Amino acid sequence: MTGGLGVAGRTLGLTDIEVGLILGLGAFIGVVAAPAWGYASEIWSRRKLMLLAVPMVVLGPAVMAIVTEQFLLLSAAVSGFVLGAARLIQAVFGAALIPVAQGYVADLTKPSHRVRGMGGLSAAISFGTLSGSVLLWLTGQLGVALGFAAISVFGLFACLMVLAYLPTALPRPALPRRETTLPLADIWPYLVITFVGFTCYTTVPPIFALRLMDRFGMDGGTAAAQTGMVLTVGVLAVCIAQVLIAVWGFKRPRAMLRAGSTGIFTGLAMLLFASDVLAMCLSMTVIGFAVGFLAPAVLGAISLLGGRGAQGKIGGINMAARGLGSALGPVLGTTLYQINPDAPILGSLALVTIVFILTFISRDARVLSP
Repeated sequence: MTGGLGVAGRTLGLTDIEVGLILGLGAFIGVVAAPAWGYASEIWSRRKLMLLAVPMVVLGPAVMAIVTEQFLLLSAAVSGFVLGAARLIQAVFGAALIPVAQGYVADLTKPSHRVRGMGGLSAAISFGTLSGSVLLWLTGQLGVALGFAAISVFGLFACLMVLAYLPTALPRPALPRRETTLPLADIWPYLVITFVGFTCYTTVPPIFALRLMDRFGMDGGTAAAQTGMVLTVGVLAVCIAQVLIAVWGFKRPRAMLRAGSTGIFTGLAMLLFASDVLAMCLSMTVIGFAVGFLAPAVLGAISLLGGRGAQGKIGGINMAARGLGSALGPVLGTTLYQINPDAPILGSLALVTIVFILTFISRDARVLSP
């Protein structure tokens, strides 16, 4: 969606900033929706919440496929409005998936294995992103509408998987207040890391296709396909890193965050001077492998710092920080691109430096692990 809507927007007559707003506003609605889903998951059945959310997530890309394929003759303004509405539907219900899943993982893992469990969850999320990037790569020349339609088909299979296999939550015992209270005083540095990190991570990808079209003279279809390849390489590196975390059982979240932020800085510096698609792929490999350490470290740390009755709440508030960063990133990236093609990368370098600094004031979650 991030790479494909940029090209589709130009085809439909939308400006780059309008496309950035569609992506950003959709992510922003998750800031409101995610905490609500997190609190709901501590009260109602997590299985029933998933059965409600997943079918609605399928609806968004289905509408996008219809609009971008231009089955209906719509003006640029109407097309932009419909795409924005579809994005909002997907975002509101999509905001439920990670907090509810995080609650499941916290229920099913011991504290000593929590980072590993969150590494597995992060790997699953990243594999979904990887699948989307591969889909953009494969369908770029045929039109992004085909990619959106394929996402909807995969979503239908996800609905069946939820219905058939997602377990019913175990009965929840009465817990003391400290086990159900959101520990903001302990987790706020990690929430800021999530916000800043996702702002950084979503600032650059929306301008990849534009950069290829403007700097290397590619047409829209070729630029979309090449963007898909670059994103695929980056997310594959994320998946590899997170699978390693899930297998090896890292237990030092702050050290993982410092290593990850240093790697992202290095990769962004390489991307700034990349002169061809191959160099961009190498840069995204470094960035992706480093990014793979951030999400499991944050999820594991905040889960360990929270009580048994606050896991869904913690997941929701962290998802809100993630959504706020994802909302700001595309708007920031497309806006900075109008100033200078290198400005989004330079801005991301500054943001990842902030992440590195925050690791020195965050609470070490290892002390709560038996």
